[in-house]
Amino acid sequence: MRAETSVYVSMTDVENPLSAASPQPFSLDNAEWPTAEHYVLAMQFDDPLLRAEIRSALDPQAARRLAKRHKRKIRSDWDSVRRVYMTRAIYTRCLSHPESARAILESGDKRIIESSLYDYYWGCGRDGRGLNTYGEVLMDVREKLIAATAVSPRSSVPPRP
Repeated sequence: MRAETSVYVSMTDVENPLSAASPQPFSLDNAEWPTAEHYVLAMQFDDPLLRAEIRSALDPQAARRLAKRHKRKIRSDWDSVRRVYMTRAIYTRCLSHPESARAILESGDKRIIESSLYDYYWGCGRDGRGLNTYGEVLMDVREKLIAATAVSPRSSVPPRP
């Protein structure tokens, strides 16, 4: 794919408003989450105490380390639901932070690619044959934001549901 038809992002770039690690707190599932990364990592587990511990981690890296330490406790259905949780986190964050919604909408109709060389699920992988699930999530959220804006044209960011 040609570079000008794609937008490349990193899930871990705290400076990029499209990143899951971007420090843009939001409320979801009766809790305040510091980042989308914190939320998705916590949702891997059924244990509410472990979820709370991950939510309280100082930064996304600390949350990742904590989740990794408990990888044997990951819920059995995680592979089938993780995309849904990431979509919920990113969409809810966009509703809470207009700059995040604006960044997604400004990508226009370009393909969004998560540029991880090592992650073949969320990213494109070293050889470009990864699933790019995070990029797909961002493009799905973009479509939801466009649809919601079309319903409410006076707002550049859709209203909360």
